Amino acid sequence: NKFLIPVLVFLVLFFVYSLWRRVPDIDDAWIGEHAYWFAKDGYAHSELMRGINHQEDLLVVHHKLFIFNGALAIKAFGFSVYSLKLVSLFYFFIFLILFYFYVCKWEKIFNKNDFLLALVILFSFPWIFKYAFLYRPEIMMMTLGFTGFILLENYIENKKKSIWKAVLAGMFFGLAVTSHLNGLILAAAGFFLLLWNRKYNSAWAYGAGVLVAFPIYFYDLTSIQHLGLWRNQFFNSPSLDSLNSYIVWLKPVVNLLNEHLRYFHNPEIIVFSIFIFVTLITGYKFLYRHHTNLMRFAILVAIITGVMAMHKSRQYMLLNFPYLILLVTLTLKAINEGKITRYTIGKPAMIRNLLLFLFIVFLAVSTYYNILLASKKFSPEQNRKLAENYTERDEINKKVIAPMTFIFNEIEYFNQIQGEVCYIELQKSDSTIFGEGFLEKVYSFDRDLIMITPYYQQILGVASYKKGDVFEHYRVIDKNETMIVFERKEINPQNINTKQIK
Repeated sequence: NKFLIPVLVFLVLFFVYSLWRRVPDIDDAWIGEHAYWFAKDGYAHSELMRGINHQEDLLVVHHKLFIFNGALAIKAFGFSVYSLKLVSLFYFFIFLILFYFYVCKWEKIFNKNDFLLALVILFSFPWIFKYAFLYRPEIMMMTLGFTGFILLENYIENKKKSIWKAVLAGMFFGLAVTSHLNGLILAAAGFFLLLWNRKYNSAWAYGAGVLVAFPIYFYDLTSIQHLGLWRNQFFNSPSLDSLNSYIVWLKPVVNLLNEHLRYFHNPEIIVFSIFIFVTLITGYKFLYRHHTNLMRFAILVAIITGVMAMHKSRQYMLLNFPYLILLVTLTLKAINEGKITRYTIGKPAMIRNLLLFLFIVFLAVSTYYNILLASKKFSPEQNRKLAENYTERDEINKKVIAPMTFIFNEIEYFNQIQGEVCYIELQKSDSTIFGEGFLEKVYSFDRDLIMITPYYQQILGVASYKKGDVFEHYRVIDKNETMIVFERKEINPQNINTKQIK
Protein backbone atom coordinates (compact mmCIF):
# COMPACT_ATOMS: atom_id res chain seq x y z
CA ASN A 1 0.00 0.00 0.00
CA LYS A 2 2.82 2.41 0.82
CA PHE A 3 4.07 2.09 -2.74
CA LEU A 4 0.91 1.43 -4.76
CA ILE A 5 -1.42 4.08 -3.36
CA PRO A 6 0.76 7.16 -4.05
CA VAL A 7 1.71 5.81 -7.48
CA LEU A 8 -1.92 5.16 -8.38
CA VAL A 9 -3.02 8.58 -7.08
CA PHE A 10 -0.37 10.22 -9.25
CA LEU A 11 -1.34 8.19 -12.32
CA VAL A 12 -5.06 8.90 -11.95
CA LEU A 13 -4.55 12.62 -11.33
CA PHE A 14 -2.15 12.83 -14.25
CA PHE A 15 -4.64 11.03 -16.48
CA VAL A 16 -7.36 13.50 -15.45
CA TYR A 17 -5.01 16.42 -16.17
CA SER A 18 -4.21 14.97 -19.60
CA LEU A 19 -7.89 15.20 -20.57
CA TRP A 20 -7.77 19.00 -20.42
CA ARG A 21 -7.31 20.32 -23.96
CA ARG A 22 -6.03 16.90 -25.13
CA VAL A 23 -4.80 17.19 -28.73
CA PRO A 24 -7.10 15.71 -31.37
CA ASP A 25 -5.88 12.55 -33.04
CA ILE A 26 -6.31 11.94 -36.76
CA ASP A 27 -8.88 9.26 -35.89
CA ASP A 28 -10.90 11.73 -33.83
CA ALA A 29 -11.43 13.58 -37.10
CA TRP A 30 -11.59 10.60 -39.47
CA ILE A 31 -14.27 8.74 -37.53
CA GLY A 32 -15.74 11.81 -35.86
CA GLU A 33 -16.74 13.26 -39.22
CA HIS A 34 -18.92 10.19 -39.82
CA ALA A 35 -20.74 10.89 -36.54
CA TYR A 36 -21.07 14.59 -37.44
CA TRP A 37 -22.82 13.90 -40.73
CA PHE A 38 -24.94 11.15 -39.16
CA ALA A 39 -26.13 13.61 -36.50
CA LYS A 40 -26.74 16.33 -39.09
CA ASP A 41 -28.05 14.43 -42.13
CA GLY A 42 -29.25 11.15 -40.65
CA TYR A 43 -26.69 9.02 -42.51
CA ALA A 44 -22.91 8.69 -42.59
CA HIS A 45 -20.78 10.09 -45.39
CA SER A 46 -17.38 11.76 -45.66
CA GLU A 47 -16.06 14.93 -47.25
CA LEU A 48 -12.63 14.26 -45.76
CA MET A 49 -12.36 11.19 -47.99
CA ARG A 50 -14.15 12.64 -51.03
CA GLY A 51 -13.22 10.68 -54.15
CA ILE A 52 -12.73 7.30 -52.46
CA ASN A 53 -15.47 4.76 -53.24
CA HIS A 54 -18.28 7.36 -53.22
CA GLN A 55 -17.82 8.09 -49.51
CA GLU A 56 -18.92 11.69 -50.08
CA ASP A 57 -22.38 10.40 -51.10
CA LEU A 58 -22.97 7.56 -48.64
CA LEU A 59 -20.71 5.59 -46.32
CA VAL A 60 -21.98 2.14 -45.41
CA VAL A 61 -18.68 0.70 -44.14
CA HIS A 62 -18.22 2.35 -40.77
CA HIS A 63 -18.34 1.55 -37.06
CA LYS A 64 -22.13 1.54 -36.82
CA LEU A 65 -22.93 1.35 -33.10
CA PHE A 66 -19.95 3.52 -32.22
CA ILE A 67 -21.07 6.17 -34.72
CA PHE A 68 -24.55 6.11 -33.15
CA ASN A 69 -22.93 6.88 -29.80
CA GLY A 70 -20.90 9.70 -31.32
CA ALA A 71 -23.99 11.20 -32.95
CA LEU A 72 -25.81 11.11 -29.60
CA ALA A 73 -22.87 12.91 -27.96
CA ILE A 74 -23.00 15.58 -30.69
CA LYS A 75 -26.75 16.01 -30.22
CA ALA A 76 -26.25 16.36 -26.47
CA PHE A 77 -23.12 18.52 -26.29
CA GLY A 78 -22.64 19.97 -29.77
CA PHE A 79 -19.88 19.10 -32.23
CA SER A 80 -16.37 19.27 -30.84
CA VAL A 81 -13.42 16.98 -30.46
CA TYR A 82 -14.17 16.68 -26.74
CA SER A 83 -17.83 15.71 -27.09
CA LEU A 84 -16.60 12.86 -29.31
CA LYS A 85 -13.80 11.85 -26.96
CA LEU A 86 -16.31 11.62 -24.13
CA VAL A 87 -17.80 8.52 -25.77
CA SER A 88 -14.66 6.47 -25.15
CA LEU A 89 -14.20 7.98 -21.69
CA PHE A 90 -17.76 6.92 -20.81
CA TYR A 91 -17.10 3.30 -21.81
CA PHE A 92 -13.76 3.34 -19.99
CA PHE A 93 -15.57 4.41 -16.82
CA ILE A 94 -18.06 1.55 -17.27
CA PHE A 95 -15.14 -0.85 -17.75
CA LEU A 96 -13.52 0.26 -14.48
CA ILE A 97 -16.77 -0.37 -12.59
CA LEU A 98 -17.18 -3.82 -14.18
CA PHE A 99 -13.54 -4.66 -13.51
CA TYR A 100 -13.88 -3.77 -9.83
CA PHE A 101 -17.05 -5.80 -9.33
CA TYR A 102 -15.65 -8.77 -11.26
CA VAL A 103 -12.38 -9.09 -9.32
CA CYS A 104 -13.47 -7.87 -5.87
CA LYS A 105 -17.17 -8.69 -5.50
CA TRP A 106 -18.27 -11.42 -7.90
CA GLU A 107 -15.24 -13.68 -8.42
CA LYS A 108 -13.34 -12.33 -5.38
CA ILE A 109 -9.98 -13.15 -6.92
CA PHE A 110 -8.27 -9.88 -5.84
CA ASN A 111 -7.66 -8.33 -2.46
CA LYS A 112 -7.12 -4.58 -2.08
CA ASN A 113 -3.43 -4.71 -2.98
CA ASP A 114 -4.06 -6.85 -6.05
CA PHE A 115 -6.71 -4.41 -7.28
CA LEU A 116 -4.40 -1.44 -6.74
CA LEU A 117 -1.61 -3.18 -8.66
CA ALA A 118 -3.94 -3.95 -11.57
CA LEU A 119 -5.04 -0.30 -11.68
CA VAL A 120 -1.43 0.90 -11.68
CA ILE A 121 -0.70 -1.28 -14.70
CA LEU A 122 -3.93 -0.20 -16.36
CA PHE A 123 -3.44 3.56 -15.95
CA SER A 124 0.22 3.28 -16.94
CA PHE A 125 -0.39 1.48 -20.23
CA PRO A 126 0.01 4.11 -22.99
CA TRP A 127 -2.75 2.64 -25.15
CA ILE A 128 -5.26 2.91 -22.30
CA PHE A 129 -3.98 6.39 -21.47
CA LYS A 130 -4.47 7.46 -25.08
CA TYR A 131 -7.50 5.53 -26.31
CA ALA A 132 -9.64 6.08 -23.21
CA PHE A 133 -9.96 9.65 -24.48
CA LEU A 134 -9.86 9.18 -28.23
CA TYR A 135 -12.81 8.74 -30.57
CA ARG A 136 -12.06 5.21 -31.71
CA PRO A 137 -14.14 2.10 -30.91
CA GLU A 138 -11.49 -0.04 -29.18
CA ILE A 139 -12.44 0.96 -25.62
CA MET A 140 -16.12 0.39 -26.40
CA MET A 141 -15.29 -3.04 -27.89
CA MET A 142 -13.11 -3.88 -24.90
CA THR A 143 -15.92 -3.02 -22.47
CA LEU A 144 -18.65 -4.87 -24.36
CA GLY A 145 -16.35 -7.86 -24.81
CA PHE A 146 -15.42 -7.93 -21.12
CA THR A 147 -19.12 -7.88 -20.21
CA GLY A 148 -19.71 -10.80 -22.56
CA PHE A 149 -16.78 -12.72 -21.07
CA ILE A 150 -18.03 -12.25 -17.50
CA LEU A 151 -21.39 -13.73 -18.46
CA LEU A 152 -19.87 -16.56 -20.50
CA GLU A 153 -17.36 -17.58 -17.83
CA ASN A 154 -20.11 -17.55 -15.23
CA TYR A 155 -22.27 -19.77 -17.44
CA ILE A 156 -19.46 -22.27 -18.09
CA GLU A 157 -18.26 -22.54 -14.49
CA ASN A 158 -21.57 -22.35 -12.63
CA LYS A 159 -23.03 -25.78 -11.91
CA LYS A 160 -26.51 -24.31 -12.05
CA LYS A 161 -26.71 -23.73 -15.79
CA SER A 162 -28.70 -20.72 -16.97
CA ILE A 163 -28.75 -20.77 -20.75
CA TRP A 164 -29.86 -17.12 -20.83
CA LYS A 165 -26.35 -16.16 -19.71
CA ALA A 166 -24.87 -17.76 -22.83
CA VAL A 167 -27.44 -15.95 -24.98
CA LEU A 168 -26.80 -12.63 -23.23
CA ALA A 169 -23.04 -13.11 -23.55
CA GLY A 170 -23.51 -13.63 -27.27
CA MET A 171 -25.55 -10.44 -27.47
CA PHE A 172 -22.78 -8.37 -25.87
CA PHE A 173 -20.19 -9.88 -28.20
CA GLY A 174 -22.57 -9.15 -31.08
CA LEU A 175 -22.76 -5.52 -29.97
CA ALA A 176 -18.96 -5.44 -29.99
CA VAL A 177 -19.07 -6.53 -33.64
CA THR A 178 -21.48 -3.71 -34.51
CA SER A 179 -19.11 -1.17 -32.95
CA HIS A 180 -16.19 -2.44 -35.08
CA LEU A 181 -15.98 -5.51 -37.29
CA ASN A 182 -12.88 -6.58 -35.38
CA GLY A 183 -15.34 -7.38 -32.62
CA LEU A 184 -15.69 -10.64 -34.54
CA ILE A 185 -12.43 -11.58 -32.82
CA LEU A 186 -14.13 -11.53 -29.43
CA ALA A 187 -17.30 -13.21 -30.71
CA ALA A 188 -15.24 -16.02 -32.27
CA ALA A 189 -13.17 -16.41 -29.09
CA GLY A 190 -16.36 -16.84 -27.05
CA PHE A 191 -17.66 -19.46 -29.48
CA PHE A 192 -14.42 -21.47 -29.40
CA LEU A 193 -14.27 -21.19 -25.61
CA LEU A 194 -17.61 -23.00 -25.44
CA LEU A 195 -16.33 -25.69 -27.81
CA TRP A 196 -13.12 -26.00 -25.78
CA ASN A 197 -15.30 -26.70 -22.74
CA ARG A 198 -17.41 -29.17 -24.77
CA LYS A 199 -20.52 -27.02 -24.46
CA TYR A 200 -21.62 -27.87 -27.98
CA ASN A 201 -25.34 -27.31 -27.47
CA SER A 202 -24.71 -24.04 -25.65
CA ALA A 203 -22.74 -22.78 -28.63
CA TRP A 204 -25.99 -22.64 -30.58
CA ALA A 205 -27.64 -20.48 -27.92
CA TYR A 206 -24.57 -18.28 -27.78
CA GLY A 207 -24.57 -17.92 -31.57
CA ALA A 208 -28.24 -16.96 -31.47
CA GLY A 209 -27.36 -14.17 -29.03
CA VAL A 210 -24.69 -12.85 -31.39
CA LEU A 211 -27.15 -12.92 -34.29
CA VAL A 212 -29.75 -11.00 -32.28
CA ALA A 213 -27.38 -8.03 -31.84
CA PHE A 214 -25.38 -8.17 -35.06
CA PRO A 215 -28.19 -7.05 -37.45
CA ILE A 216 -27.73 -3.51 -36.10
CA TYR A 217 -24.73 -3.39 -38.42
CA PHE A 218 -26.99 -3.76 -41.45
CA TYR A 219 -29.39 -0.94 -40.62
CA ASP A 220 -28.35 1.09 -43.70
CA LEU A 221 -28.03 -1.83 -46.15
CA THR A 222 -31.63 -1.63 -47.33
CA SER A 223 -31.25 -2.45 -51.03
CA ILE A 224 -29.18 -4.45 -53.53
CA GLN A 225 -27.46 -1.19 -54.48
CA HIS A 226 -26.45 -0.57 -50.88
CA LEU A 227 -25.07 -4.10 -50.58
CA GLY A 228 -23.05 -3.51 -53.74
CA LEU A 229 -21.76 -0.24 -52.32
CA TRP A 230 -20.80 -2.01 -49.08
CA ARG A 231 -18.86 -4.62 -51.05
CA ASN A 232 -17.07 -1.91 -53.01
CA GLN A 233 -16.24 0.23 -49.99
CA PHE A 234 -15.07 -2.74 -47.93
CA PHE A 235 -13.03 -4.80 -50.40
CA ASN A 236 -11.70 -1.83 -52.39
CA SER A 237 -10.78 0.24 -49.36
CA PRO A 238 -7.24 1.66 -49.65
CA SER A 239 -6.73 0.71 -46.00
CA LEU A 240 -6.92 -2.96 -47.04
CA ASP A 241 -4.37 -2.60 -49.83
CA SER A 242 -2.14 -5.17 -48.10
CA LEU A 243 -4.68 -7.86 -49.05
CA ASN A 244 -3.47 -7.57 -52.63
CA SER A 245 0.05 -8.57 -51.58
CA TYR A 246 -0.91 -12.20 -50.96
CA ILE A 247 -3.30 -14.85 -52.17
CA VAL A 248 -6.44 -14.19 -50.11
CA TRP A 249 -6.47 -17.54 -48.31
CA LEU A 250 -2.79 -17.10 -47.40
CA LYS A 251 -3.32 -13.72 -45.76
CA PRO A 252 -4.53 -15.14 -42.38
CA VAL A 253 -1.47 -17.42 -42.25
CA VAL A 254 0.90 -14.56 -43.04
CA ASN A 255 -0.96 -12.40 -40.53
CA LEU A 256 -0.46 -14.92 -37.75
CA LEU A 257 3.21 -15.43 -38.59
CA ASN A 258 3.76 -11.67 -38.40
CA GLU A 259 1.77 -11.17 -35.20
CA HIS A 260 4.94 -10.51 -33.20
CA LEU A 261 5.09 -7.11 -34.95
CA ARG A 262 2.10 -5.98 -32.90
CA TYR A 263 3.92 -6.63 -29.64
CA PHE A 264 7.46 -5.56 -30.57
CA HIS A 265 6.96 -2.50 -32.73
CA ASN A 266 8.69 0.21 -30.69
CA PRO A 267 9.98 0.82 -27.12
CA GLU A 268 6.56 2.11 -26.06
CA ILE A 269 4.98 -1.32 -26.55
CA ILE A 270 8.07 -3.53 -26.20
CA VAL A 271 8.50 -2.81 -22.47
CA PHE A 272 4.90 -3.84 -21.85
CA SER A 273 5.15 -6.95 -24.01
CA ILE A 274 8.31 -8.19 -22.33
CA PHE A 275 6.83 -7.60 -18.88
CA ILE A 276 3.62 -9.41 -19.87
CA PHE A 277 5.28 -12.38 -21.58
CA VAL A 278 7.90 -13.02 -18.88
CA THR A 279 5.21 -12.86 -16.19
CA LEU A 280 2.85 -15.20 -18.05
CA ILE A 281 5.63 -17.68 -18.82
CA THR A 282 6.43 -17.69 -15.10
CA GLY A 283 2.86 -18.41 -14.06
CA TYR A 284 1.25 -20.25 -16.97
CA LYS A 285 0.99 -23.64 -15.21
CA PHE A 286 -0.64 -22.08 -12.15
CA LEU A 287 -2.92 -19.92 -14.29
CA TYR A 288 -4.11 -22.77 -16.47
CA ARG A 289 -4.82 -24.94 -13.44
CA HIS A 290 -6.68 -22.34 -11.36
CA HIS A 291 -8.01 -19.86 -13.93
CA THR A 292 -8.54 -22.14 -16.88
CA ASN A 293 -11.20 -20.29 -18.84
CA LEU A 294 -9.59 -16.90 -18.34
CA MET A 295 -6.32 -18.32 -19.69
CA ARG A 296 -8.06 -20.07 -22.58
CA PHE A 297 -9.98 -16.95 -23.58
CA ALA A 298 -6.83 -14.81 -23.58
CA ILE A 299 -5.05 -17.38 -25.76
CA LEU A 300 -7.99 -17.51 -28.17
CA VAL A 301 -8.23 -13.72 -28.46
CA ALA A 302 -4.48 -13.46 -29.10
CA ILE A 303 -4.51 -16.12 -31.83
CA ILE A 304 -7.69 -14.93 -33.53
CA THR A 305 -6.43 -11.33 -33.47
CA GLY A 306 -3.31 -12.54 -35.25
CA VAL A 307 -5.40 -14.30 -37.88
CA MET A 308 -8.19 -11.77 -38.45
CA ALA A 309 -6.86 -8.26 -37.81
CA MET A 310 -5.62 -6.97 -41.16
CA HIS A 311 -3.13 -4.55 -39.61
CA LYS A 312 -0.59 -4.82 -36.81
CA SER A 313 -1.94 -1.72 -35.09
CA ARG A 314 -1.15 -1.81 -31.39
CA GLN A 315 -4.60 -0.57 -30.34
CA TYR A 316 -6.10 -3.95 -31.17
CA MET A 317 -4.23 -5.31 -28.16
CA LEU A 318 -6.90 -3.55 -26.12
CA LEU A 319 -9.32 -6.35 -27.04
CA ASN A 320 -7.19 -8.69 -24.95
CA PHE A 321 -5.97 -6.16 -22.41
CA PRO A 322 -8.43 -6.94 -19.56
CA TYR A 323 -7.52 -10.63 -19.61
CA LEU A 324 -3.77 -9.99 -19.81
CA ILE A 325 -3.97 -7.62 -16.83
CA LEU A 326 -5.96 -10.19 -14.86
CA LEU A 327 -3.49 -12.96 -15.66
CA VAL A 328 -0.42 -10.85 -14.85
CA THR A 329 -1.87 -9.66 -11.54
CA LEU A 330 -2.93 -13.19 -10.60
CA THR A 331 0.59 -14.45 -11.33
CA LEU A 332 2.24 -11.76 -9.20
CA LYS A 333 -0.31 -12.45 -6.45
CA ALA A 334 0.47 -16.18 -6.54
CA ILE A 335 4.21 -15.54 -6.37
CA ASN A 336 3.76 -13.16 -3.44
CA GLU A 337 1.57 -15.67 -1.59
CA GLY A 338 3.99 -18.53 -2.18
CA LYS A 339 1.68 -20.45 -4.51
CA ILE A 340 4.31 -20.46 -7.25
CA THR A 341 7.64 -21.62 -5.86
CA ARG A 342 9.21 -23.73 -8.61
CA TYR A 343 10.52 -22.26 -11.84
CA THR A 344 11.88 -23.90 -14.96
CA ILE A 345 14.79 -21.48 -15.07
CA GLY A 346 16.22 -19.48 -12.18
CA LYS A 347 15.76 -19.29 -8.44
CA PRO A 348 12.72 -17.67 -6.77
CA ALA A 349 14.63 -14.58 -5.62
CA MET A 350 16.05 -14.04 -9.11
CA ILE A 351 12.60 -14.35 -10.73
CA ARG A 352 11.07 -11.93 -8.23
CA ASN A 353 13.79 -9.37 -8.86
CA LEU A 354 13.49 -9.79 -12.63
CA LEU A 355 9.73 -9.23 -12.59
CA LEU A 356 10.11 -6.22 -10.30
CA PHE A 357 12.75 -4.77 -12.62
CA LEU A 358 10.56 -5.30 -15.71
CA PHE A 359 7.59 -3.75 -13.92
CA ILE A 360 9.58 -0.64 -12.97
CA VAL A 361 10.95 -0.29 -16.51
CA PHE A 362 7.44 -0.63 -17.92
CA LEU A 363 6.15 1.97 -15.46
CA ALA A 364 8.96 4.45 -16.21
CA VAL A 365 8.93 4.14 -20.00
CA SER A 366 5.13 4.23 -20.19
CA THR A 367 4.96 7.32 -17.97
CA TYR A 368 7.48 9.05 -20.23
CA TYR A 369 5.32 8.46 -23.31
CA ASN A 370 2.18 9.46 -21.43
CA ILE A 371 3.82 12.73 -20.41
CA LEU A 372 4.68 13.42 -24.05
CA LEU A 373 1.03 13.03 -25.01
CA ALA A 374 -0.36 15.01 -22.07
CA SER A 375 2.02 17.93 -22.65
CA LYS A 376 0.52 18.64 -26.09
CA LYS A 377 -2.50 20.92 -25.83
CA PHE A 378 -5.11 22.04 -28.35
CA SER A 379 -7.65 24.80 -28.79
CA PRO A 380 -10.09 25.16 -31.71
CA GLU A 381 -8.84 28.76 -31.91
CA GLN A 382 -5.69 27.39 -33.53
CA ASN A 383 -7.71 26.24 -36.54
CA ARG A 384 -9.78 29.44 -36.54
CA LYS A 385 -6.61 31.56 -36.78
CA LEU A 386 -5.32 29.32 -39.54
CA ALA A 387 -8.54 29.75 -41.49
CA GLU A 388 -8.58 33.51 -41.05
CA ASN A 389 -4.97 33.75 -42.14
CA TYR A 390 -5.53 32.23 -45.57
CA THR A 391 -9.18 32.77 -46.48
CA GLU A 392 -11.55 35.58 -47.27
CA ARG A 393 -14.73 36.06 -45.26
CA ASP A 394 -16.80 33.99 -47.71
CA GLU A 395 -15.35 30.76 -46.32
CA ILE A 396 -18.67 28.99 -46.79
CA ASN A 397 -17.99 28.89 -50.53
CA LYS A 398 -14.45 27.56 -50.19
CA LYS A 399 -13.36 23.99 -50.90
CA VAL A 400 -10.13 23.29 -49.09
CA ILE A 401 -7.58 20.57 -48.44
CA ALA A 402 -6.31 20.62 -44.87
CA PRO A 403 -5.04 18.44 -42.03
CA MET A 404 -7.78 16.05 -40.90
CA THR A 405 -8.15 17.73 -37.51
CA PHE A 406 -8.95 21.04 -39.23
CA ILE A 407 -12.61 20.03 -39.04
CA PHE A 408 -12.48 21.00 -35.33
CA ASN A 409 -14.37 23.32 -35.38
CA GLU A 410 -14.13 24.56 -38.98
CA ILE A 411 -16.44 22.02 -40.59
CA GLU A 412 -19.38 24.43 -40.50
CA TYR A 413 -17.41 27.36 -41.93
CA PHE A 414 -16.36 25.77 -45.22
CA ASN A 415 -18.19 24.32 -48.20
CA GLN A 416 -15.99 21.21 -48.19
CA ILE A 417 -12.93 20.15 -46.19
CA GLN A 418 -11.00 17.32 -47.81
CA GLY A 419 -8.28 15.71 -45.71
CA GLU A 420 -4.67 15.73 -46.88
CA VAL A 421 -4.66 12.03 -45.95
CA CYS A 422 -7.27 11.45 -48.68
CA TYR A 423 -4.56 11.92 -51.30
CA ILE A 424 -2.28 9.44 -49.56
CA GLU A 425 -5.11 6.92 -49.82
CA LEU A 426 -5.76 7.82 -53.47
CA GLN A 427 -2.04 7.52 -54.16
CA LYS A 428 -2.17 3.79 -53.38
CA SER A 429 -4.06 3.19 -56.63
CA ASP A 430 -2.70 6.13 -58.64
CA SER A 431 1.06 6.71 -58.57
CA THR A 432 0.74 9.91 -60.62
CA ILE A 433 -0.49 11.74 -57.50
CA PHE A 434 2.93 13.20 -56.76
CA GLY A 435 4.38 16.66 -57.27
CA GLU A 436 2.58 18.45 -60.08
CA GLY A 437 0.48 15.31 -60.58
CA PHE A 438 -0.84 15.90 -57.07
CA LEU A 439 -1.81 19.46 -58.01
CA GLU A 440 -3.57 18.19 -61.14
CA LYS A 441 -5.56 15.73 -59.04
CA VAL A 442 -6.42 18.50 -56.61
CA TYR A 443 -7.66 20.67 -59.47
CA SER A 444 -9.96 17.87 -60.63
CA PHE A 445 -11.67 18.18 -57.23
CA ASP A 446 -12.09 21.94 -57.71
CA ARG A 447 -10.13 22.86 -54.58
CA ASP A 448 -9.60 26.55 -53.78
CA LEU A 449 -6.97 26.26 -51.05
CA ILE A 450 -4.43 23.56 -50.14
CA MET A 451 -2.72 23.27 -46.74
CA ILE A 452 -0.23 20.39 -46.39
CA THR A 453 1.80 19.59 -43.26
CA PRO A 454 5.52 18.62 -43.49
CA TYR A 455 5.06 14.84 -43.12
CA TYR A 456 2.67 14.65 -46.06
CA GLN A 457 4.68 17.14 -48.13
CA GLN A 458 7.35 14.48 -48.59
CA ILE A 459 4.88 11.76 -49.55
CA LEU A 460 3.00 14.00 -51.98
CA GLY A 461 6.17 15.37 -53.56
CA VAL A 462 5.71 19.05 -52.71
CA ALA A 463 8.36 19.43 -49.99
CA SER A 464 10.81 21.19 -52.35
CA TYR A 465 8.34 23.86 -53.44
CA LYS A 466 8.91 27.42 -52.19
CA LYS A 467 6.77 30.46 -51.54
CA GLY A 468 6.18 32.20 -54.85
CA ASP A 469 6.36 29.06 -57.01
CA VAL A 470 3.68 29.10 -59.70
CA PHE A 471 2.15 26.09 -61.46
CA GLU A 472 -0.56 25.66 -64.07
CA HIS A 473 -3.49 25.94 -61.67
CA TYR A 474 -1.96 26.85 -58.29
CA ARG A 475 0.61 29.13 -56.69
CA VAL A 476 2.45 28.72 -53.37
CA ILE A 477 1.37 31.63 -51.16
CA ASP A 478 3.14 30.57 -47.98
CA LYS A 479 5.55 28.02 -46.58
CA ASN A 480 6.64 27.80 -42.97
CA GLU A 481 7.61 25.20 -40.42
CA THR A 482 4.01 24.05 -40.01
CA MET A 483 2.76 23.76 -43.61
CA ILE A 484 2.91 24.73 -47.25
CA VAL A 485 -0.11 26.61 -48.61
CA PHE A 486 -1.31 26.74 -52.22
CA GLU A 487 -4.15 28.82 -53.64
CA ARG A 488 -5.90 28.42 -56.95
CA LYS A 489 -4.68 31.01 -59.44
CA GLU A 490 -8.18 32.26 -60.20
CA ILE A 491 -8.39 33.63 -56.65
CA ASN A 492 -7.25 37.24 -56.32
CA PRO A 493 -4.09 37.08 -54.18
CA GLN A 494 -4.64 40.64 -52.91
CA ASN A 495 -7.57 39.36 -50.88
CA ILE A 496 -5.47 36.78 -49.07
CA ASN A 497 -3.63 37.52 -45.85
CA THR A 498 -0.35 35.62 -46.15
CA LYS A 499 1.25 36.47 -42.81
CA GLN A 500 3.31 33.68 -41.32
CA ILE A 501 1.83 31.51 -38.58
CA LYS A 502 4.23 30.95 -35.76
